[in-house]
Amino acid sequence: MSHAAEHGRTWTRDGFLISTDPSLVPIPALQQAFDSDEVYWARSIPEPAMRAMLDNSLVFGVYSPTPSPPPAADLDLDMDLHLETTSGGSSARAHTHAADPATTLHEIAESVHKPTSVGAQAQAQARQSQSGGADASADSSDGGGDGGGDGGPGESGEPSLIGFARAITDRVTFFYLTDVYMLPEWQGQGLGKWLIQCVQEVVEDMPYLRRSMCVVGHGREDAQAFYGKLMKMEKLGEDTVPLHWRGPGCTF
Repeated sequence: MSHAAEHGRTWTRDGFLISTDPSLVPIPALQQAFDSDEVYWARSIPEPAMRAMLDNSLVFGVYSPTPSPPPAADLDLDMDLHLETTSGGSSARAHTHAADPATTLHEIAESVHKPTSVGAQAQAQARQSQSGGADASADSSDGGGDGGGDGGPGESGEPSLIGFARAITDRVTFFYLTDVYMLPEWQGQGLGKWLIQCVQEVVEDMPYLRRSMCVVGHGREDAQAFYGKLMKMEKLGEDTVPLHWRGPGCTF
């Protein structure tokens, strides 16, 4: 699959969008997530370096048509998720004057064909909100952390970045998953599971793949089970020894 085709890949569900277009990602929102204590494996880097990181990765941005989630009573929760930590039930949504989700979904899906304008507007909105919001964070194992909605839409109604993952890959033989997070106020709706399912769809479209990998914290059996179920991952066997060097950007 060509890089251009990957950058145009999208998935939609219930008004939410996942896109592999790196130009849609609001850099300030991502920087704030990386600066939070909960994202223990990373720290923020300057915007030009962050943009280069995105452009040289395969990114998966999760976007919401609204700046904040519905009340907890309105959530249709998936209790089987290991990325989601919120508990509760589901109920019928009350009648409101909010935009029709189907209409909003169509608008978001169309916006991905205008990456320059949408990406610029999303970054501008994130900068405007950056000074007053809390850190947006989570990790690749449980989606936990704290978030204040930075990178969200303003009055223009642009989609809000609420989750993220990226892969370091040659697009042919190797796929390394990292920097996975979902804002905590959006957890409990199956969005984390959906994100990883989309990631795995791309992985399984690589006919010459040798190995897909990710790193989870020691003792995180829930994370191991989560990625084992959704991405068919397992611990490296005794006959394989992973080697690494901690570079200046490593924080754990």
